[in-house]
Amino acid sequence: MPSTVESPLHWNYWATIIYIFGMFGYLTIDTINYLFAPVDDDFILFVHTCLTILFVIDAILYTIDWYMTAVRLRENKDEPVHYRSELIACIFQNLGSYLYLLSALLLFDKSAYMELVLLFQFFGTTAFVIESCFVFLGWRISFRRKPSTNPKRGCISQDVSMWAHIFYIIASLFYLCATSLAYRIYSHLNVIHPNGVLILLMLGDFFYLFDAYLYYECWKRDKQEYDANTEQQNLMQLNVVKQLTTENYSYNHSIDEDS
Repeated sequence: MPSTVESPLHWNYWATIIYIFGMFGYLTIDTINYLFAPVDDDFILFVHTCLTILFVIDAILYTIDWYMTAVRLRENKDEPVHYRSELIACIFQNLGSYLYLLSALLLFDKSAYMELVLLFQFFGTTAFVIESCFVFLGWRISFRRKPSTNPKRGCISQDVSMWAHIFYIIASLFYLCATSLAYRIYSHLNVIHPNGVLILLMLGDFFYLFDAYLYYECWKRDKQEYDANTEQQNLMQLNVVKQLTTENYSYNHSIDEDS
């Protein structure tokens, strides 16, 4: 029986898909820059700008996902809104995404704004590091507030969510190191993205891409659990309806016999 209840996983699915495609794009252009430099600069800038726009959309989708889970679809509308750490994470994710978008737009005149571009990228990755920490914190708080009955869920090696959050932190730290190093090298040597920076970026891209895959696995697991719970609720409702129908029929039948 199809459920008429709005699924809380819809927005998370599309956010995760965009995350996967976006990180595949970043890994591709960073690898091209490392292996085949110099390349068509205008083409790379165009792709880079498109990717930053994609991640702005991704941040918006994750924010909508938070709203759906924490506010709109919460079980008791009178209880206070939970998942506050995730809300802070969404704020920093949006901040970092918009800083990266702004840096991508300024790159079209890199001769005038290159130092500012690198500074925006550094602050953007700093925002992502803070976001990743709040995501992990929110995940831990949610299990303390409502422990899972599944023995494979929680802060254990079998839980793919734990590894997804850890890889997200590691990837963000790689990007933070890369952008920090890029800014310092440009400030002192006037060199844009040397090979060492590109290697750090590619490592970050790889960890982000693998992390995106882990989050997709988390979504599939949560979707299976949600569908199973929804099906069970539908069956319980159907049984209640059948029981009430049977009782009403028996009652009406007994009245007819008495009359």
